[in-house]
Amino acid sequence: MREVFDLLARVQRKRGLNLILIGGWALQAHHYSRNTLDVDCLTALEHDGPLSEELERAGFVCFEEKPAFRRFRHRLDELMVLDVMRVNAETFAKMWEASEAFRVNGVDLRVPALSHLIALKLHAAQNEHRTEKDLGDIHALLSANPGKVSREELAQLCDKFGTAALAARLPDIS
Repeated sequence: MREVFDLLARVQRKRGLNLILIGGWALQAHHYSRNTLDVDCLTALEHDGPLSEELERAGFVCFEEKPAFRRFRHRLDELMVLDVMRVNAETFAKMWEASEAFRVNGVDLRVPALSHLIALKLHAAQNEHRTEKDLGDIHALLSANPGKVSREELAQLCDKFGTAALAARLPDIS
């Protein structure tokens, strides 16, 4: 995966695009890790075109597209998968402002603030095939970062990005 991290860093420098590492790799920045087979990043919707051009130039092809994300796979290594989540400029600006520097596999990137990462996980957990994994990640993040997210903040995140059913499955934090 080092190649993918290097590519993201190069694209940011070359094109002046801001990218945020999300998903399984971003968990490490918040003191929790689990195995993951892909790399996920977040960008502003208006940067999707230039980012896609650079990914294609580097040998990636888009194999799945939905309104909020695109999935890329390298032509020579189909196990090298990069998911790109796209959000509006205002949302990205808020997340970028609060993001934190993180060195992953020797490459300097940015990761979401803990509350933003939890919000992303809540949003993803609404998809039935992701619920258990993402709720597990939230549980682990809260355990690994005691006191960093208040009960009130978690309730607000659940109200805004999750569902009542998901909120009921989260721990009661103090």
